[in-house]
Amino acid sequence: MTSTDKRDRTAEIAAAADAVVSGTGPVTVDAGRTDRRIDFVPSVPSGGWPPEVHGQTLLVELGASPTPEPARRAAITAGARLRDGDAVTVSAPPELTGPIIDGLITGTPPGAAVTLLVDAPQLPAALRGQLAADVARLARLLVSAPANLLTPSAAAGWAARIADNAGLTCTVLGPDEVRAQGFGALAAIGGGSPDGPYLVTLDHLPEAGAPEIALVGKGITFDSGGLSLKSPAAMQSMRLDVAGAVTVLAVMAALRRAGCSIPVRAVLPFAENLPGPGAVRPGDVVTAWNGTEIQILDTDFEGRVILADALALAADSTPRLLVDLATLTYQAEIALGPEIAAVLARDDDAATEFLAAGARAGEPLWRLPYDERYLHQVKTPSGVRNHPLHDSGRAITAALFLGEFVPRTVPWAHCDMTGPAWSGNASIDGATGFGARTLLELLTRA
Repeated sequence: MTSTDKRDRTAEIAAAADAVVSGTGPVTVDAGRTDRRIDFVPSVPSGGWPPEVHGQTLLVELGASPTPEPARRAAITAGARLRDGDAVTVSAPPELTGPIIDGLITGTPPGAAVTLLVDAPQLPAALRGQLAADVARLARLLVSAPANLLTPSAAAGWAARIADNAGLTCTVLGPDEVRAQGFGALAAIGGGSPDGPYLVTLDHLPEAGAPEIALVGKGITFDSGGLSLKSPAAMQSMRLDVAGAVTVLAVMAALRRAGCSIPVRAVLPFAENLPGPGAVRPGDVVTAWNGTEIQILDTDFEGRVILADALALAADSTPRLLVDLATLTYQAEIALGPEIAAVLARDDDAATEFLAAGARAGEPLWRLPYDERYLHQVKTPSGVRNHPLHDSGRAITAALFLGEFVPRTVPWAHCDMTGPAWSGNASIDGATGFGARTLLELLTRA
């Protein structure tokens, strides 16, 4: 391999971030017509798959009652057939124009300059689909980035750069400030890395008042397990543990372009969980930003610990709705499989609102019980512990732990997306961008 063959991941991320903010990526979406077509229809004449080519028309079968998720998947397959310089008319059911355009762009080979044309009445939906594809692509690139490229300081740097371009207000606390301002949970988990912890706060439309919706994402840029060290095999894909935070970051980058009219705040804790000289030990006790004492029994249960500080800070502004995204527990994946995320919430209205956004976005979510009969597993006489000391129900007890940092007066939904955040082995760019489309729906239809 020559130097010219080397992949410039930093340039890829920068280009994707700019595309989210400006809408000027390699794929153009506009109103119009051309002879070459992609028609999405209930059935194709052969009744088969893959898509059928008839003259200059590519027919894609959707089935009798398509919904956003399978429509987007079918469009991804069709998009893979597009080539640099192609201009095609897209015909699709109006209610599925957005996810189909999203899928076509997602499936288009990287860097290919393609024009997708739709009838004028469908252009607004098509542009929403383009935005969803752009945001998911940025999230995928950030999650898949090697952990030596996306360190905590680098992640905070990307957040500041994106905020400047997207019209967001940004506050970044570095390692010393994290400790000095009382974020003891985040400081403890990030203490084993020479690249210490960072806490980023982003605000969209802060001049409009307190945030109506607050978002939090788990931002472990690499998870070795700390002193509770993972096995080598379990560690291979652990750059994915930043998925929650950078997915929220990608969505925040899009809010001005999306025309989001409500104030939104994001709180993003970034840390690297390593067994270095300053690493937290099993059995250590630390104090979170809200004053709650946390006993850290297992340093590989680190995600909920950094989320404790972030949730407490986000809840302090009393938003109408607080949502967190996290690759938190393998038991969520065991319960629901690798393609469905778990949603846990104290509040039925919060769960309903988030689940409805997921259904519109075509991202599979399923509600698990937030059942306080297990609360004793995370409580101690003087605070909480990060390990339930039980092998079952851990997706529930993880949520119960987080709930100790969100006042009951704040409606809150927790999304454990461990399964669908990544697809494939650890060697590939396996990030899926899961959660980005749901948050866009939540914020732009709120």
